[in-house]
Amino acid sequence: MIECPSCGHKHRPGTLFCTECGVYLPSGGPLGTEPIPEGDLPAARVRGWQSDSGGEGQQESPAALSISVPSSGRQIPVPSAKAVEVGRLDAAHGIFPDVDLAPDGGLEGGVSRRHCKICYQEGRYFVEDLGSANGTFLNGKRLTPCLTHALENGDELQLGRVKLRIMVQD
Repeated sequence: MIECPSCGHKHRPGTLFCTECGVYLPSGGPLGTEPIPEGDLPAARVRGWQSDSGGEGQQESPAALSISVPSSGRQIPVPSAKAVEVGRLDAAHGIFPDVDLAPDGGLEGGVSRRHCKICYQEGRYFVEDLGSANGTFLNGKRLTPCLTHALENGDELQLGRVKLRIMVQD
């Protein structure tokens, strides 16, 4: 048995998070508390948005994108990058999605670690299922893995059983 260093609750071997207090068991502390050195950030995040049609060094100003999780009430601003991965964090396997749905019931709701990708191309947002186990649905329709589908303001995405609302601000 693994004992939580924070609250003392006992867990089976291999458990990542304490079910009582939420502490990340392998390290004994909360996740995301240490700053990430700028050199470790993906290049797309450091550079910002690059225009596909403009010259080198020009920056495109896309509409801001955020994701609302109705079940938890959380609003998630999507990082400024050409593509962001949506899924659930699994530090033990080195999986750190840009948008982590673990705090919103992602594990229980069937969200894969690498579930889908949201990208910005030619002035529009697109979503692509990354071969997730429980599927990605756009406005109730299951998406074919590895094909991109256009996203619009107000669209409903469902990853497994976790529903999300897409918000694009001009």
